[in-house]
Amino acid sequence: MKKFSLSLIFSLAFGIHLFGQQIQPKGQFLQDSMAIGEPIQYSLSVRYPAELQLLMPDSSFIYAPFEYTSKRYFPTKTDSLQSFDSVVYTLTSFEIDEVQKLRLPIFIIQGSDSTAVYTEIDSIFLEEQIQVVSDSLQMKTETSISKLERDFNYPYLIAFLIALGVVILLITIFFGKKIRRKWRIWRLNKRHKKFRTSFESKLASVGEMSAEKIEKMLYTWKKHAEFISKSPYAKLTSKEINELQQDEELYENLKSVDKTIYSSKGRENATNAFHFLLNYADVILEERIKEIRDGK
Repeated sequence: MKKFSLSLIFSLAFGIHLFGQQIQPKGQFLQDSMAIGEPIQYSLSVRYPAELQLLMPDSSFIYAPFEYTSKRYFPTKTDSLQSFDSVVYTLTSFEIDEVQKLRLPIFIIQGSDSTAVYTEIDSIFLEEQIQVVSDSLQMKTETSISKLERDFNYPYLIAFLIALGVVILLITIFFGKKIRRKWRIWRLNKRHKKFRTSFESKLASVGEMSAEKIEKMLYTWKKHAEFISKSPYAKLTSKEINELQQDEELYENLKSVDKTIYSSKGRENATNAFHFLLNYADVILEERIKEIRDGK
């Protein structure tokens, strides 16, 4: 029985490896050139055996030298033998390299493991926006005489500024840390209150949202959690966030949202999960405020 199990595992692993060699994802920019900060589009598509499960990069993937803005996912097309998936990513870049390159992977899922298969590298050119100024320009001399106003009494101004600087310095020495802590806490609370108002207003319509909008909503939560905690939530997967927080209930709710994004099912569960995430942001905020008060 043990030999049979090992043989089955080996066969599955070999099958995934063989499919990885056969599957050839295609990735390309949909334009030849770009400007710094200009949104550009990159198309990723793949045809694969219908019995396989594949995932494509999401907002947590690192697209260096580009930055992720959004993506448009097209429904899977499947016949009796093969499936076809395609995504168009909107990216931006603030790098100044004349030629910028990118290739993306698709992930073949097998149990708890995955195999990455990459596209060929595609390039895009950076357009020069600043034109060279001609050195033939000549300066024009202005020879007319203008009447000057009387000088301002700068000694009084300098004395006032010195006295003000001394007062600010004394306040900083004796109360600086306390003031900075209060300011940081006030700033976090203000940002969090604004986030709660915006996020809560969208909860009632989660059941009607597309998978792309639900993914954007999850990314908004991760960015806010990153801001108030100084931990890189926006770059972490659900599993990595669980390793950071060690909270099983948080992990289950994150997985519920992921399931809605990738399978378009369980929107009712996604609504409840977003309610939980909104309240969990309060927990993250309280933890950070306690750290600030403790001088961290």
